[in-house]
Amino acid sequence: MNLTNTQRALKLAGALLRQPQNTPLYLLSNLSSSRHSPLAQHLPWWSFDAIREADRRFPGKRIFEWGSGGSTLRYAKKAAKITAIEDDAAWLAAVEEALQRHGVADRVTLRHLPFNFDRPENFAGSAYCQAMNAGDWDVVIIDGQDKSFRERITCFRQAEPLMKPGSIILVDDFWRYEELLASNCAQSVRVFESVGPCRIGVTSTAMFFY
Repeated sequence: MNLTNTQRALKLAGALLRQPQNTPLYLLSNLSSSRHSPLAQHLPWWSFDAIREADRRFPGKRIFEWGSGGSTLRYAKKAAKITAIEDDAAWLAAVEEALQRHGVADRVTLRHLPFNFDRPENFAGSAYCQAMNAGDWDVVIIDGQDKSFRERITCFRQAEPLMKPGSIILVDDFWRYEELLASNCAQSVRVFESVGPCRIGVTSTAMFFY
């Protein structure tokens, strides 16, 4: 978020006071000496409030992810199926190894679709962006790389016309993409703002319900 360090500290203190149930999770995830990654903790890099909501809604669902990681590992045992798109080969290998180590690799389809995010002019027509077109999805997670802060918006515009009644689009780091609140076809939108794993400050994750 575009805040000064003092503003970030005050926002963090306020979030922990308003949501004391998050304090133990926050301390364990962020202040331990090991500073585990979300993948190591089996956690998405979302707000804790959004993770709780996803835990309630995602079991049995067909999930498509732009971006793989802790969410892929966490929901592999709970979802009907997951397809995750990843541009980073090294990170994809780490996710694949974690899935195999925990015995859930057969429940996930990982696809390596490289894209040069330093030159995003043709992103909308890329194989990475177009990958969701094949398949029937209950949940679409938009949490991939986004250097210009426009690629996730493009993914959202790609996904929304394909959503059916009862489906969900999740957009992480939503404080960057709040313009989507003014232009979407969802029946309702919930923004979950709270602390989250492996990050010092407050973040926000949005769910669009169709």
